[in-house]
Amino acid sequence: MALIIVAEKIGVSHNPLFVFGRDEMDMVRKITNELSIAGQPALNELQPLVEEGYRSVVNLRSPDEMGFLSAEQQQAEYLGLCYANIPIQIKSLNLNDFLPAVQQLTGLPKPMLVHCDSGIRSSIVVWIQIAIEQGIRAEDAFQTIVEMGLLSY
Repeated sequence: MALIIVAEKIGVSHNPLFVFGRDEMDMVRKITNELSIAGQPALNELQPLVEEGYRSVVNLRSPDEMGFLSAEQQQAEYLGLCYANIPIQIKSLNLNDFLPAVQQLTGLPKPMLVHCDSGIRSSIVVWIQIAIEQGIRAEDAFQTIVEMGLLSY
């Protein structure tokens, strides 16, 4: 619910693009025409992304996280998707943890799916990216995220 409030606050969509059948990847949420967020997709869930026209997948999970799919990059690239793994540790999250990922989004082909394990880190990265595109300082966008309670894992 908090993500929807933030989305409405910065004026973006919050309707699901399509739904998968697993809990972790229960929904891809199309935030803008270029950016979508989700939890961890299964390898066989990458093909529908290609069919929907996605060009990139950004994984914010660390390779040492439980449930990290080491074959995800190979599968994504096999399907013709650009792939980036930009790990954001969930131990202590601050703006400096998110900025490298936000900065790398601009250079990747779109539309793209940004994912992590639950969708929280991906949501935060995408919200900061959208805020910056709208002329909002990253610090102010992050402060709003903190105030909304999105960092309370």
